[in-house]
Amino acid sequence: MTDEPRFCRETQAQLPFLVSGELTGWGARVVRAHLKRCEDCRAELARQEQLTSAFASLRDSPPAPPAGLLDNLLARAHGGSIREKAAVPARGAVSGARPAMSVAFLTVGASASTGVGYAVYKGARWALSRRGR
Repeated sequence: MTDEPRFCRETQAQLPFLVSGELTGWGARVVRAHLKRCEDCRAELARQEQLTSAFASLRDSPPAPPAGLLDNLLARAHGGSIREKAAVPARGAVSGARPAMSVAFLTVGASASTGVGYAVYKGARWALSRRGR
């Protein structure tokens, strides 16, 4: 637990909402009054405002991908064996399993579990109907 006073923790939890304009009315007045008295919370408010402006600058001009990224990705996708490609378990790149076999086992497993579930359901209904007699 932190050594900050409870009111400071509660105020700092509200600062992102104050910066974004979502905190209005009485709540905003209480937070601003606390900020006038508390240096630590004012410092946190400055950090929140800096973070908000950094996110806004990213929204205005998103970063560009590194040069040659597309060419590098295409070269990796077309070259080498399946084990050298990206590790995608569904393709079996890590385990070496064949996708058709995986699908077959999943289908058999789903069918078996559905059948067992249905049998349990019917058995429970039959037992309850016999109990009521």
